[in-house]
Amino acid sequence: MRAAGRVKVAVVGLGYWGKNLLRTFGALAAAQVIGLCDLAPAEIARYAEQHPGARGTTDYAELLGRADVDAVVLATPPSRHHPMALAALRAGKHVWVEKPLALSTAEGGELVAAARQAARVLFVDETFLYDPLVHEMKRIIDGGGLGEVCHLSFERLGMGRIKRDSNVWWNSAPHDLSILLYLMPRPVLHVRLHEHCYLQPEGGVSAHLYLSWLHPEKTASVTVIGRERMLAYEGRFEKRGLTVYDYAIQRSNGNGDASAAATMPIRHFAARRLELPAAEPLALAAEHFVDSIRNGTEPLTSGARSLRVVEVLEAAEHAATRGGRTT
Repeated sequence: MRAAGRVKVAVVGLGYWGKNLLRTFGALAAAQVIGLCDLAPAEIARYAEQHPGARGTTDYAELLGRADVDAVVLATPPSRHHPMALAALRAGKHVWVEKPLALSTAEGGELVAAARQAARVLFVDETFLYDPLVHEMKRIIDGGGLGEVCHLSFERLGMGRIKRDSNVWWNSAPHDLSILLYLMPRPVLHVRLHEHCYLQPEGGVSAHLYLSWLHPEKTASVTVIGRERMLAYEGRFEKRGLTVYDYAIQRSNGNGDASAAATMPIRHFAARRLELPAAEPLALAAEHFVDSIRNGTEPLTSGARSLRVVEVLEAAEHAATRGGRTT
């Protein structure tokens, strides 16, 4: 489906993240915010002043019944993603849904099928995949700039927003899993979850995810270890950056007998920070969503592609352990 003119958007859920989405879509030239939906009338009134052309409602069904709404942007709790996205797709709306797509593979698959049947865009907000720094990481890795990649490490830590309807695995891991599957587009053969989470794929590349809602410092980092170079990415917006580390290990003692040396010294280690134009990933994601609607193309973070993330989340949760007791 091709959409002519500005895409008419309704934002559903005007809380912590919804206000950022409202700001972002409100600033987009190719979109127009014409609907506001929240259970709290006070929140609707608050943002209606900033978007005078937008009609507010506390009734989601009423919003979906509006013929002038092209797309709904869902910033609701994870447990509501599936029923609300499904209702929107069946009402003929394009859908932007926050991560995760759903809380099970079955529910995610149902959303993907509904989007396909309705010929509508189903977009998952895996925001970091729209960061130019992540794209640069992908370019370097795919171009062999690190040599053979053997390990990736992710940390997403910080204080607060501990949710009742889902856990840190389902809320925070989708970001890192989407980056992992983007950088390393391979089948995940083995996954294990133990309080903090880590993947151990067979075939020479491993990955470790450490997630916490109870940590004194905020970070959203990715480290990629190659046999020739390393990459370090920090995704928190106030300190975003990408650094390449060149290194060389002395693997033998000089006479060809590697076993004779007790240690393998680091012969060379140097860092260089890559400077790229600043761009807000959320704004780029919103622009990509609107372009996908107008051009009838599949977005980078479509529901069909994001379903892989849900599959890994679910597989890990089924195999989760919490540690043994000694007494």
